[in-house]
Amino acid sequence: MKNRRVILDTNLWISFLISKRQKELDILLESGVVTLIFSQELLEEFLEVSERPKFKRFFKKSDIKALLNQIETFGELIRVESKINECRDPKDNFLLSLSVDGKADFLVTGDSDLLVLGKIEKTKIVTWAEFISQE
Repeated sequence: MKNRRVILDTNLWISFLISKRQKELDILLESGVVTLIFSQELLEEFLEVSERPKFKRFFKKSDIKALLNQIETFGELIRVESKINECRDPKDNFLLSLSVDGKADFLVTGDSDLLVLGKIEKTKIVTWAEFISQE
């Protein structure tokens, strides 16, 4: 199977932490069919959101470290230079820019502001369930 270049939105990372479903992601990453595409901005957003008090009771710092290790092991850090402004929520435009500059096959998210777009250049914007069904 072809290696897929995939961006996981912060809401997916947090969902994996809360639901303890990291095994699904582990299996996918360890199979070698997925390369995680990341940017400094996405990493910073994930760290900021994971530190919010409302999430503290759902997971430990060690869980966050485990996810960061996955990113380091299976990820590719992209320097984003594009400035795309197509999302109705301007705070999400950085993910569209990352999608283009990172030549991502998929942007996986639960965010309706992104999902409504369906696609940005060659990147399909899908939910986790849609992504898994394509694998």
